[in-house]
Amino acid sequence: MDYTEKDFSKILKGNALKMRRMMLKSGTTCMRVYDRNLERFPVTVDLYGPYARVTDYSEEGLEEEEERICCDIVSRMLYIQADRVIFHRRPKRVGKEQHSLQGETSLVLQVTENELFFTVDLTKRIDTGLFLDHMETRMMVESMSRGCRVLNLFSYTGSFSVYAARGGAASVESVDLSATYTAWAEKNLADNGYGTAMYPCVAADAWQYVVEALSSGKVYDLIIFDPPSFSNSRKMEYDFDVQRDYQRWMKVLNALLAREGILVFSTNLGTFRMDTKAVRGFEVQEITAQVAAPGFTRRLGTARTWLLTKQQDVRITAADLRTVEKKAGRDQREEQVDDEIMKKEEVSKDIDVQEEKIVAEVAQEEAIAAESVQEDEVVAESAEETVQEEESSDLELEIEEAADEIEANEVEDDLLTLRWDDEDIAPLFEESEEAEQPEADRAPRKEYERRSDEPRGARDDRRPSFRDRDDRRPSGDRPSYGERRPYGDRSERPSFRDRDDRRPSGDRPAYGERRPYG
Repeated sequence: MDYTEKDFSKILKGNALKMRRMMLKSGTTCMRVYDRNLERFPVTVDLYGPYARVTDYSEEGLEEEEERICCDIVSRMLYIQADRVIFHRRPKRVGKEQHSLQGETSLVLQVTENELFFTVDLTKRIDTGLFLDHMETRMMVESMSRGCRVLNLFSYTGSFSVYAARGGAASVESVDLSATYTAWAEKNLADNGYGTAMYPCVAADAWQYVVEALSSGKVYDLIIFDPPSFSNSRKMEYDFDVQRDYQRWMKVLNALLAREGILVFSTNLGTFRMDTKAVRGFEVQEITAQVAAPGFTRRLGTARTWLLTKQQDVRITAADLRTVEKKAGRDQREEQVDDEIMKKEEVSKDIDVQEEKIVAEVAQEEAIAAESVQEDEVVAESAEETVQEEESSDLELEIEEAADEIEANEVEDDLLTLRWDDEDIAPLFEESEEAEQPEADRAPRKEYERRSDEPRGARDDRRPSFRDRDDRRPSGDRPSYGERRPYGDRSERPSFRDRDDRRPSGDRPAYGERRPYG
């Protein structure tokens, strides 16, 4: 086990201990214990009763060995049986595509959150049916719901409706396009003792429901608006984009709210930007930090929440209600154009693939031809090398024969030089005898004296040697140190001791006495 696996184990064990204490106090059996804290393990780990659900958020997915290590550590650190660790991959959506079903079978169980019962599915769908990051927001809705008329749009499995019902709401209407999720919401309400008479669940398009409620004069005190980031369901004549459509929705919802009514708006879109100046008629307050759920440590990927309190009415025109339909038609045309572009791109890709195949075949043929040319060049080079070797061997033989002839001539020359005659060596003996005569027997050197008519260049300007300088004064005539040197005709300078005519130092006046001026 390396250090990252040890860190993963420590984080899991510490968080599980802390979360289980909170779960025991609040009557909860579902909570997050790990939220992509380490780069090597980009997963989330959620507890759902006796099960642990591991969700892989990596782009390419963990390798099989990494998945095995992750599940093994989760099982050991959370004290959960290995067959109850559910590993789930969450593929990243490309563009505006929708998530599909993840499995054919369902693992359904009932969990509790703050002593309320909810049904979850751990295997079949991308989400379990209960968003754990909204736990604190649901508790806030419960505290605000007493005596209120509540409208829950995009209600999903109705968890907000259950909390509003327990909070004492006068009525709760849950609206969702999916019939499956509508039935799921009814079951959650029924499991907690709330019937459908006061808390109806409606399977309908949320926009059409809002328009009809507005035309019928309905008014609500609390509206929960938790839409998906994007939706292009086949049951809708238009698509929904929360960043594009939120302002129009808030303008219409303002008309459905009573004075001082509250709109709870939440989204999981990480890139969402709220333009508070464009949202008219509301006092806008972001409360994301105040309702952060325990165990969620990452800012991106978790829900952001705003509280909008109605301050004044905003005028709604008929054009505002038809905007969606107009935009839907334009979006459908854009989708058709996109489909045509995609088809053209596919055709161009096929053409490119065919061209690449042709280019590859041509390149292969050129490579084969180049190999054959290289082989011919290698054969030619080997033939040239053999010819050069033969020529070099012939040249070496010629050099050896020439060297033998030169050696024979040198031997003959040496024999000729050894035949000396007496007449040839006599002058050499005479020169050596002259060199052995002493200097006294030699004739004296003729001194050269320059005549007046000779040019200056013929004069002997050589400097005499040191021994020839006899006119210099002997060193014994020089006075030694301390002796008085004669000054010629000048009067002799007395020494310092002979200057007796100087005034004694005792005759000098002391400091302060007046000196005579005579």
